[in-house]
Amino acid sequence: MRIVIATQNPNKVREFAEILGSCAELVPLPPSMPKAPETGETFMENARQKALFYASRVGDPVLADDSGLVVPALGGAPGVRSARYAGAGADDQLNNQKLVQALRDKGLRQAEAWFACAIVVAHRDRVLVEVESKVDGLVHDEPRGEQGFGYDPLFSPQGESRRFAEMSAREKHLFSHRALAVRELQTRWPALTAKAEPKE
Repeated sequence: MRIVIATQNPNKVREFAEILGSCAELVPLPPSMPKAPETGETFMENARQKALFYASRVGDPVLADDSGLVVPALGGAPGVRSARYAGAGADDQLNNQKLVQALRDKGLRQAEAWFACAIVVAHRDRVLVEVESKVDGLVHDEPRGEQGFGYDPLFSPQGESRRFAEMSAREKHLFSHRALAVRELQTRWPALTAKAEPKE
């Protein structure tokens, strides 16, 4: 099955490919594709907007996810604005720096947090399946590790002293919000793991 991932972020496409393995051919959005609206107040609303927006523009099913870090001590920030926490066009480093400063402004070296991931698959004008998952843990005021992307250098999942950025991809996928959501997606959408019928 060919699935378009609603992103041009190569890190995200690679992570989905690592989690799903060979059960689907995953491709990123064409570079000329316009940007989908992300005006929802929840991860699920934003994932649904993106999935339907791109599904009306490509022929294959579209898998859209919206994910981010939620820190209750910071009023839920970065939340649905995780990718643009430090402003439009901000990169991972700037977003991480802003989060570290926000923690320190509160006098916090670490705080309870969770990563959330909502996934929506749509085809043409119809939503096929929606799933959502999260992983609890701690966010820290100093980055560690060189792996992963986003807020991975600042987040350690519950029961682990290491940050996501200190784990191999295989280790991270045991815990991560995206991996948990994909496993739920595979349960809820059998077409994703169904083998193609042999051609006569």
